[in-house]
Amino acid sequence: MRFSLLAAGAATSLLALATKPAAAQSRYTSNWAVLPEVQAELALSGNDYVFAGFNLLSQVRNGGSTFAGGQLRLGYEHFWNKQWSWGTTLRIGSDAGGSYGDFLGLPGNLVPGALLRHTGMLGKFGFTQRLAAEYAIVTNDSYGNSSSNNRAHARLRLGLDREFAVGSTVKLRPRVACEALAYLRFQRDEDELQERFVDFGNLRGEVGVRLSPRFDFTPWVAWQTQYINALQQFDQNGNPVSGGKVNLLTPTVGLDLRVTLGKHALNADRLPLSTQH
Repeated sequence: MRFSLLAAGAATSLLALATKPAAAQSRYTSNWAVLPEVQAELALSGNDYVFAGFNLLSQVRNGGSTFAGGQLRLGYEHFWNKQWSWGTTLRIGSDAGGSYGDFLGLPGNLVPGALLRHTGMLGKFGFTQRLAAEYAIVTNDSYGNSSSNNRAHARLRLGLDREFAVGSTVKLRPRVACEALAYLRFQRDEDELQERFVDFGNLRGEVGVRLSPRFDFTPWVAWQTQYINALQQFDQNGNPVSGGKVNLLTPTVGLDLRVTLGKHALNADRLPLSTQH
């Protein structure tokens, strides 16, 4: 319960950071992005899973759009019980910087990570808390590969959902989730520009449609924000005209398709994996 209460307080803070512009901040909104994903899961004994997924990114510009790149995702998740699980993940980007993942603009085309997940109830709603640590590695020389481009970061995602049965087999699961990502800054040079406390934020709403124990799809919409500190520019009178705290917003829509394989997927008491892993 204490863990849930602390996370609920954190959710309020994260939502405020993602939606409320503070004083002396500039906000810019880009064109819509489209981010479809297909994922295959193999149900193991107990409630464990291994999975592989692939997404593509398309940015809508001048009435048209093209898919610029994508990201392959691999993972394993082990459940201790119905409330607690842990897992490992690996994301591999197709472009030089790897910035086509679930956080657009996040460098790293090889990103191993580990996660801890807690699932409980908050009133009549399911309440999910996911804490992860990752290390983003830039391997392509064209991106300017050096050790300074590799970054460790931490992620916290909080979600609320509610399941509704439609007929004997179909289930709907409306869900809203907010997530924040912060670079882990172990040491910074004195002359280095100070970064924001939270570097990326994501507010997402979705409706999961589970047609059977083996197949579901989830349309979703999200509001992504990248928080940066840019070098300030001044006019001849010394007034700031650009730079400083800048929030870069990207509205995003997607459709996740998921298939669950293996004989254990049909177990009556099996817990489905989260729609947004």
